[in-house]
Amino acid sequence: VLGSKGGGPWAAAWAVMHYLGDEGYLRLTAAARRAAVDLADAISEVPGLGLLARPDTTLVAFAADESGPPGAEPVDMFAVGDALARRDWYVDRQGPPPSLHCTVNAIHDGLIPEFVADLRGAVDEVRATGATGSALPYGTL
Repeated sequence: VLGSKGGGPWAAAWAVMHYLGDEGYLRLTAAARRAAVDLADAISEVPGLGLLARPDTTLVAFAADESGPPGAEPVDMFAVGDALARRDWYVDRQGPPPSLHCTVNAIHDGLIPEFVADLRGAVDEVRATGATGSALPYGTL
């Protein structure tokens, strides 16, 4: 036990679970899982990117791989993260290896095609410019 904590988060979680009920909770978790699987499938199809692992839950982590254009260097993943931020998407940076991860929630269900289009644009931008990105420790950006 980490010590004394306020009861507010516990009370809020209890209230939300009682508001949603079992069916509401299952509906939201199914939407989050569907979005995570859709994102993982889409990332697998982006040349130059690869999943670090197939997601078992709703965290999708990916990195550069060698599947980009012939003779091209792998893209700088932190530069891809910066390019996504300019497109108003926040993704966490992590390493090693230099990679990005998305914590997918129910609200992302239906938004994956828009994100993937911006992800492809970010990868193309980084590949074209040779940009390097910012790499702050996880959780501090």
